[in-house]
Amino acid sequence: MKENPDLKKQLAELQKENDFLIKRKTEYHQHKRGKATKGVSLSKKEILLDFIENNNGIVTNKDCKALGIPTIYLTRLEREGIVFRVEKGIFLTPKGDYDEYYFFQYRYPKAIFSYISALYLQQFTDEIPQYFDVTIPKGYRFNTPSANLNIHFVFKEYYEPGITTVPTHMGNKVRIYDFERIVCDFVIHREKIDSELFVKTLRSYGNYPKKNLAKLYEYATKMNTLEKIKQTLEVLI
Repeated sequence: MKENPDLKKQLAELQKENDFLIKRKTEYHQHKRGKATKGVSLSKKEILLDFIENNNGIVTNKDCKALGIPTIYLTRLEREGIVFRVEKGIFLTPKGDYDEYYFFQYRYPKAIFSYISALYLQQFTDEIPQYFDVTIPKGYRFNTPSANLNIHFVFKEYYEPGITTVPTHMGNKVRIYDFERIVCDFVIHREKIDSELFVKTLRSYGNYPKKNLAKLYEYATKMNTLEKIKQTLEVLI
């Protein structure tokens, strides 16, 4: 029987979502067990408040689902003034950290931070980006894209290589492209990259103690740019 690639992809997406929920639930219940050993029994509201306190003042509908708590509790906390709605599905306490990178990717989970945004999030540049650089597979559509957005569309087979997870400056995890993937993107689209930034980034990679040339060449092969990568490295590194 012929394999259906679309069905396979849908199943993979469902598995990722399930893995995320399981991870969030496991992390919290490990924390909760620490309190339980001290004889503390928490109500659903207390569980939610405890989670928010330990999550930089942020809570989402997905977090509630992972904790097994109905989202009506978020509505109640909002009415009490304990949290306010940042946007659909995302809530924050008045003293919580407004994490624009985390909120953006929660809203658009297919968007991977790339190029300058990825450099910034991994602390490979001191330059604060004026906009979000994100890469998405062709065919994906933003409902209401923000103005400070630079979208890079790629074929689906070029979307996956190099995806990794890092904490933002607020401590929340987001998905970005690693340094090797950034190098590939810079070389492929060299004419669109500021020349000073291009040279500085490639030389930084050359001096990067954790650089992985095997991984770089693997990505470059998948993205049909291996020869360009080798030629560029020979000149700049």
